[in-house]
Amino acid sequence: MGKTAFMVNLYMAFHSILNFRRKQKQNMKLFRFQPPDIENPVDIIDRIKDIKDDEAKNTILLLDGLDEDPFILSKDPAVSDDDAFVDRLNKIASNTIRFCDVVITCRTQYFPQEELQDYVLNIRKPGGGFYKLNKYYIFPFSDKEVGKYLRKKYGFMRIWNRSKKEKAKNLVRNSHKLMSRPMLLSYLDDLVLEENGYAFSYQIYETLIEKWLIRESEKWRIDNEQERFRTNLRKLSRETALQIYQNWQSKGVLYLAKDDAFKIAETHHIDLKPDEVKGKSLLTCDPLLNWKFAHKSILEYFLALECVENWSYAIDFSFNGMDMAEHFYKEMVPEFNASNFVKLAGGTFDMGDESSDLSEASRPVHQVTLSDFYIAKTPVTQKQWHDVMGSNPSHFKGCDDCPVESVSWHDAQSFIERLSTKTGMKFRLPTEAEWEYAARGGNKSKVFQYSGSDNLDEVGWFAENSGDRTHAVGEKKPNELGIYDMSGNVWEWCLDWYDEEYYQDCKKKGVVENPTGPETGSRRVLRGGGWSSDAQNCRPADRFGVDPGLRGSGLGFRLVFVP
Repeated sequence: MGKTAFMVNLYMAFHSILNFRRKQKQNMKLFRFQPPDIENPVDIIDRIKDIKDDEAKNTILLLDGLDEDPFILSKDPAVSDDDAFVDRLNKIASNTIRFCDVVITCRTQYFPQEELQDYVLNIRKPGGGFYKLNKYYIFPFSDKEVGKYLRKKYGFMRIWNRSKKEKAKNLVRNSHKLMSRPMLLSYLDDLVLEENGYAFSYQIYETLIEKWLIRESEKWRIDNEQERFRTNLRKLSRETALQIYQNWQSKGVLYLAKDDAFKIAETHHIDLKPDEVKGKSLLTCDPLLNWKFAHKSILEYFLALECVENWSYAIDFSFNGMDMAEHFYKEMVPEFNASNFVKLAGGTFDMGDESSDLSEASRPVHQVTLSDFYIAKTPVTQKQWHDVMGSNPSHFKGCDDCPVESVSWHDAQSFIERLSTKTGMKFRLPTEAEWEYAARGGNKSKVFQYSGSDNLDEVGWFAENSGDRTHAVGEKKPNELGIYDMSGNVWEWCLDWYDEEYYQDCKKKGVVENPTGPETGSRRVLRGGGWSSDAQNCRPADRFGVDPGLRGSGLGFRLVFVP
């Protein structure tokens, strides 16, 4: 439930006739920081001072809505917002310390740097030291509470609300985890007015944000100014989200400092003042005028949107602590999204292997320098192939997460062309050098015999453990870069032509930069070994080449994303 509803329910429960024994010993008083008369506000501290000490020591004091306190902002140009904020909290603490217990509510993300301490709030005392306040979080609504909310909102017998109520019930039923949040329930009227249903949770936020943009833009009287304002506010919100994410990564805070916020607002010709971001605003500010979103999930929606439209950003994006962003993102792009790829920092490595148990084509060892590139964590799966091509050529069918196989080099090219057209993104096969660099672990390599381990059974499916078939990707341990199945399961096509003497030519050139193989040939490179391979074929340096038109139950591929 919301913070005010929580306080009212707590107050009512205390004063219930069922609680008469406790009422004989203690009293409870409820005050709101936001005064009834905004134009002529009375300070809540003045109202608290009227309570005598004898009464206060047996009184539980409920103070609702610290984030709505009109006295927490500096009114004196000579006093900084930081000093005013601390001074205000000191006054509240010193004037309430005489009470039996004190409960203060505010928005979760209200306090500057509050993300750094989840359960304790420290407030500096004027003479040194800290007031320590315990922080508690109000849980989302239970199913029973959601039902009660809907009955109160739309009534039992109000025929004119029947359609809205049914839509609201369906919305809650289909988006149970989301709609247990009071913030979203408070926007039900906006959401149920839409004729279209919500197949995905991100669509709920899409509607929520669009309604907010419309409300804000309608403050402008001229129609063409409304559209311009709406466009600019959308851009401002998204850029604010990106900046807040940077702060989250570097400082662990979920806000944008006021000076940075004002710069972004000025860039987009937006003048949002603190008194304009109350009520149903999705973009809010704390007492120091640091900008935040009313709920973290709104921030995460904008971040997911950026990931969809900017793959380079998405691949570098960390979803740690951003679960809803990841959820939205995978809803928006269910298959080939950036979470399937790893960015490899370029570098120089020794390509090839002098071991006598590998083919002569794997020698001599020579130095290769590669630029940064993005490679898929797993081979392309049967489901991914089917979603793009509408068919499944695999011999081992009935396993969506198994690698697609029985595909030629030319088939892989057809898939890549169609995928690129469908997504608007560019993909290709890895070069042989990129493939080996990724299999070895890139610049994080620990020089294992196989990709990620000296024990092949830990990282790959091969002749001795596969049961004569492919297996779902990602079941074995990944390598140092978080890449799976580069030793075994299926052989993987590479971009290059195959030439047994190619490495000798590379050795003569010294350090080779971003090689793409021989200019011509009759065979294409295969790497990694497959489910029927011996252990040595699953080594990162082992090379093989076949006709690019060949199809077999052990032949698959993985993708490289081209920014």
